[in-house]
Amino acid sequence: MGGAVVGVTMVKDEADIVARIVRHIAGEVDAVIVADNMSTDGTREILDALTGEIDNMIVVDDFEVGYHQSRKMTELALKARLEFGAEWIVPFDADEWWYSPFGRIGDILEGLEDQWLVMPAALYDHVATGEDDESEFDPVARLGWRREKAGAMPKVACRWREDLVIEMGNHSASYRGGPTTYDARLVVRHFPYRSLEQLIRKICNGAAAYAATDLDAEFGAHWRQWGQLLDQSGPQAIDELFHTWYWRENPRVQLDIHGEIQAALIFDPVT
Repeated sequence: MGGAVVGVTMVKDEADIVARIVRHIAGEVDAVIVADNMSTDGTREILDALTGEIDNMIVVDDFEVGYHQSRKMTELALKARLEFGAEWIVPFDADEWWYSPFGRIGDILEGLEDQWLVMPAALYDHVATGEDDESEFDPVARLGWRREKAGAMPKVACRWREDLVIEMGNHSASYRGGPTTYDARLVVRHFPYRSLEQLIRKICNGAAAYAATDLDAEFGAHWRQWGQLLDQSGPQAIDELFHTWYWRENPRVQLDIHGEIQAALIFDPVT
């Protein structure tokens, strides 16, 4: 038991949300490492400023376009071990608000017996709605409505070991002999699609990042497909996609979207 708990992340063009997320996770863990993938929207400048106010925060450059997330996050885990003596790694994304109903994440993970290697985190998506205060720039504060049920694939915190591999999407971690998994005591609030403009930017970046890899087509399939849709049909097609699946005029009602039932949302802001 014991040892540092370090949050690690890869970011690109997340200027609208990155400061809020990094400040929050810094209070939940002992140190933070951020790899910036050539952001052009001011994200890097925000991160550099945060290093002046957050103790034990490191920003590194990622000059590789390809989205080799598993390898890159595993390398960040090693850096967390070398720089901060990490015993636990929290692989978070710039649009994820991690917390636990049971206390500070670092304290919870530091208290686990040595045999436990992984702790899952239930993932709840927040959704943009017609009731959001558009004058609120901060999407964590603006997007108070979320889906009722957690997503099928949780995120994970994982104990450092030399054979640790953080898998694509940060949804699992691999070890020789397999992981031992403790009960889920962590929660992630996810803010993936915050506006039409942000979604278009994310599609452009995501499609280019997967195109620059040799990963099987199953990895990043929706980013590849949406990138083709944007190229072939333009921003209006993404507007239709966003307002059909990822935005609600009235979050209180159930919807039938092309035969798929979408439950009413729950108003449950993180703050």
